[in-house]
Amino acid sequence: MVGAMVGLLYGSVLAILSLFLFGGGGAHGTSIPLLLSSAPLGVLALVGKLVGEPYTGYGHNAAVVGAPLVWAGLGWLVALSGRERLRLSRILALLHYASGLALVATAGEEPARLQRLLQISPEAVMWATVYLAGQAALWSSMRAGPEARQAIVGAMVGLLYGSVLIYLSIFATGGGHGTPVPLILSSAPLSVVLWSARYFAVASHLLDQALLLSALLVWAGLGSLVALSGRGKSLRLARILVLLQYASGFALVAIILPDAWNVGFPHGWDFFVMVSVWAMLYLLGQVALWWRLRRRNKLGPTV
Repeated sequence: MVGAMVGLLYGSVLAILSLFLFGGGGAHGTSIPLLLSSAPLGVLALVGKLVGEPYTGYGHNAAVVGAPLVWAGLGWLVALSGRERLRLSRILALLHYASGLALVATAGEEPARLQRLLQISPEAVMWATVYLAGQAALWSSMRAGPEARQAIVGAMVGLLYGSVLIYLSIFATGGGHGTPVPLILSSAPLSVVLWSARYFAVASHLLDQALLLSALLVWAGLGSLVALSGRGKSLRLARILVLLQYASGFALVAIILPDAWNVGFPHGWDFFVMVSVWAMLYLLGQVALWWRLRRRNKLGPTV
């Protein structure tokens, strides 16, 4: 059940990012992330495209829904035990790759478009990072022991949590007319170092992408550490790092406070809703994190 839920969350994040990058199929969008994320069910998007309207839209919608289903199934299968499970998991993962590459080749879309998006679009960078991290976790989990698998699941949950926080933080910045507070708090303590680099004439677009990736790294690391069992050094280290995350983030917000909240509503009520959803999700994540740490404190001591 845990494997299926993590896979479902993983597929949902990929689907959301892929849908954003698709952008209605315009000249500035790309279908490559959507086809790769939902393979082999991504074939529904190509079938709809061949048949024509209104089935083109139906096909893409089916591919978006198919991505969470594909990864929920793979996550459930990998979480089971036994050699047959391992063999079938490998076959299905290889089928996913083969069908994904075939779909991209059949779609006739230039991969160079995705490469350009990776250079300028934070969503493209996030999609590529989350997708590759998920594949690394998938293959690592197939042969990992119980404790290592627990750490991998925790890392993936943290990575996906950080992805959603950053996605909402992008809207909160409002293209420079909003507030950077969600972005800073989501990626602390690494945001302190990266934000300081602004005063050394570092290219702003490079810093923005570094902030996005730092949030994924921070929460993947914390998720892995918190997911371990028992007390001991790992539990103390987890508590210290979580408190460091809070202290560094709020300290940086306090330093830039005059500018941090000097914003309007750059996207109308959409801006207000996105910031509110970010705040709610951030707080829920911290509640879940400390609940897990409290549970660990009741277990037997480990290193």
